[in-house]
Amino acid sequence: MTSKLVEWSDEFSVGYKGIDLQHMELVHLVNDFHAGIQKGGLMKKVYFLQTIKGAVKYVKTHFETEESLMMQVNYPYLNEHKREHENFINEVTRQIQNFEKEDNPDPTGFDQYLLDWILNHIANSDKKYSPYLKDLPE
Repeated sequence: MTSKLVEWSDEFSVGYKGIDLQHMELVHLVNDFHAGIQKGGLMKKVYFLQTIKGAVKYVKTHFETEESLMMQVNYPYLNEHKREHENFINEVTRQIQNFEKEDNPDPTGFDQYLLDWILNHIANSDKKYSPYLKDLPE
């Protein structure tokens, strides 16, 4: 039995190697997070807090990369895309703060939220900027 929530597929590709590699890493992080929170008791909380903070740092770097590329190609929906990124970071930050306050937090289900948001964002929002990147050098 696998502990992965999802396998990377080319259907998630936006056709720009650097972004696709970052998206693959995001999927890996979600799968790693999922596997880690299967641990019991205090280990679940420790793993959650250590892993999610590192993941948030990576996500912020990824978002900056995407936004920079979108600026280079004058992507017309950059502001809307940035708002999606900001809303995600705000929600994850709120979740982290809630978990830090609880004595026995249960992050089960949070991994599904992360996965759903990331895959939906890649499949819908990120695919929209894909055609704009086709002429950029990789």
